[in-house]
Amino acid sequence: MGIIRTALLTSIYGITGGVASVGAGMAYLAATTSLVDLTKNDSMFKTKTYARYNPKDNPSFQDVVIKRIPLSKLRPELRDNEEALTLEFCRGVWSRWGFWAQSKFHERYDKPPGTEGYLWHTSDLAVARYEPGLKFSNHFEVVSNEGNEIAVRCGGSPLQPGLRDSDGLIFFGAKIDREAQEAQLSLKSVLYSSSGSFAEGAGHPVPPKIVFLHKWYVRMLVQSAVANVKS
Repeated sequence: MGIIRTALLTSIYGITGGVASVGAGMAYLAATTSLVDLTKNDSMFKTKTYARYNPKDNPSFQDVVIKRIPLSKLRPELRDNEEALTLEFCRGVWSRWGFWAQSKFHERYDKPPGTEGYLWHTSDLAVARYEPGLKFSNHFEVVSNEGNEIAVRCGGSPLQPGLRDSDGLIFFGAKIDREAQEAQLSLKSVLYSSSGSFAEGAGHPVPPKIVFLHKWYVRMLVQSAVANVKS
């Protein structure tokens, strides 16, 4: 929780000029992004990726951040290509100011033996292809890339490939609505314990403080990525 809190506050101070309040930064994020709770009816839960990494279908916390951008404001080469738009959106999340503080924390304090082949710098994440198997910051691994949807496993180190007490998936997607002349970027998150055992009807195990920080952090990641796709 500490690194997420630090990353969130560092970046919010940045977008408010380092003066104003954290409240002003949160108001900015709330005004520029939409966050919606997801139900188990969402298509994310029907993917092979979800079934593989939460095989017991343990209770989870899930939501989606949505950002709509007029097509006229996108880079020209992205206006008719959902796969290219999805890739640039994913690159923007991991290579810009929203993720910078967390990436630096992991690089300095969380770089154990066995992670030499991982990506650690946002400059490398800005040009990565996000093919399955890519590991970065000892906390993330690309587990699926279907072109217009990229899935990244989170919640623990890729050094632990099996079930985990703390686990999760992030799904990046982009859709182009030519009738509305806008693009919709989405970042879906699902957090759970893949290794735990739960009674029927039990709620998700994510602590309230983590839920609160998560909701603002994912908004920040999405907003920071916008500059990567705009002209």
